[in-house]
Amino acid sequence: MFKIGNKIINQLNKPYIIAEACINHEGNIEKAKIMIVKAAKAGASAIKFQMHVLEDEMLKITPKSKNFDESLYETLDRTNFNIKQHIYLKNYCKKYKIDYLCTPFSRKSADILYEEVKVNVFKVGSGELTNLPLQIHIAKKKLPTIISTGMSTMKEVEETFKEVFKINKKIALTQCTSIYPCPEKFSDIGVIKEYLKKFKIPIGLSDHTNSIYTSLGAVALGARIIEKHFTLNKKAKGPDHASSIEPHELEQLVVGANIIFNARGEKKKIHKKELEIISWARESVVTTAKIKKGEIFSEKNISVKRPAPKGKVIPAKDFKKILGKKTKKDLEKNKQLKWTDIN
Repeated sequence: MFKIGNKIINQLNKPYIIAEACINHEGNIEKAKIMIVKAAKAGASAIKFQMHVLEDEMLKITPKSKNFDESLYETLDRTNFNIKQHIYLKNYCKKYKIDYLCTPFSRKSADILYEEVKVNVFKVGSGELTNLPLQIHIAKKKLPTIISTGMSTMKEVEETFKEVFKINKKIALTQCTSIYPCPEKFSDIGVIKEYLKKFKIPIGLSDHTNSIYTSLGAVALGARIIEKHFTLNKKAKGPDHASSIEPHELEQLVVGANIIFNARGEKKKIHKKELEIISWARESVVTTAKIKKGEIFSEKNISVKRPAPKGKVIPAKDFKKILGKKTKKDLEKNKQLKWTDIN
């Protein structure tokens, strides 16, 4: 069973929506608090931060992508919260009844989150998918773990899943495309169905588009975890704002995801509330002219019209079965035809 706090994540429960704060708070604790409040009011299940211990995570020469204006090391160093601040934010989340999540990027940051911040779930980023030493280190802590799968092949996903799952069965995967922002055509949300079939665990989407539409589509395909970059202002300066959604969009995502979840029925059936509609919406076989006893039924003297058939009245779907048969008695025009009227 995959559980975050008291929330069970599976196909029978509504989607778990994560507002990924990333570094959109710019290292400002007050801005992070506002983000927590806004995410909670929007109905998100969780807000997620990042834990960086840079000397354990990267060399200063690590390159950056085009969405960064300064070096990756400098950006993360400037925006990183310390341990006390993370504990403070975790407690602040409790006040607003929203789960605190945090991503580690090295073994040391994972240890801090586990031992000092005391998280109850890990979320591992796509960049660490193939970092098997870190994946195994986290798996040994036996906490529920969400693993993103951007920048990877199916073979790499399978390799990491195999190594982690034999240690810790409380695993979820999220489909992800690591482009910031990500064009919808590269989101590949159809992979969600393949993941569900192949791994038989909770599956989600880590969505880097700048709208909510692919996330909603992912829910329809079976995703039960949605992680979405979150900002107070898309136009703000920083590497992740352009691939994020604002509070009003987060609220729309939560509402839309729950609506789609509630509409998920997969077994075709007639609902009780449809029965009343059937009475006027379906058709019966009816006469369109006077018909004498022994006369043959044809398209010249019978057709299909509302209302729906009752009792022995012939339904429209059986129209062809009547053609060529004879009537047992004289029939008036505009009469619903019954099986007892036919030889």
